[in-house]
Amino acid sequence: MVGVTFLAGLLTGALWTGDPVLAQSANPGISFRCTVTVSTQVTIQSMPAACLSQGPQVAIYITDILFASNAGAIAADSFDTLKYGTGTACGTGTTVFWGAMATAATQNTVIQNLKTPIRIPPENDICWINSTAGSKFINITGYYAP
Repeated sequence: MVGVTFLAGLLTGALWTGDPVLAQSANPGISFRCTVTVSTQVTIQSMPAACLSQGPQVAIYITDILFASNAGAIAADSFDTLKYGTGTACGTGTTVFWGAMATAATQNTVIQNLKTPIRIPPENDICWINSTAGSKFINITGYYAP
């Protein structure tokens, strides 16, 4: 019956609260993928719902990051940056947890597959910024777990 509950949770996207030992051995948590594609940006933005806090006891674990931009600079917030925090667009308690710099005004694609996931504490959302005008593409994958 535990396996049926686990499978039902995976199919519905619900958080599974069954046997924690079985959850860790079968799957580290509920997987997610979130993507953003924009042509210009000047302020910090929240990632789509897939990368938002899922509850008070649930952390976000990031396993892979792809961040591409066709423009960048060296000033604060003008290079590829990921942050977490609470409130609208991570406006409260914002913490930078990942960044990638490149030569100013160049195209840049960074792909990072993390052997040890980055853990975003419960009740925080993931946000991004690259304030330089130009196209950006961001893809983050990972899982939710306690």
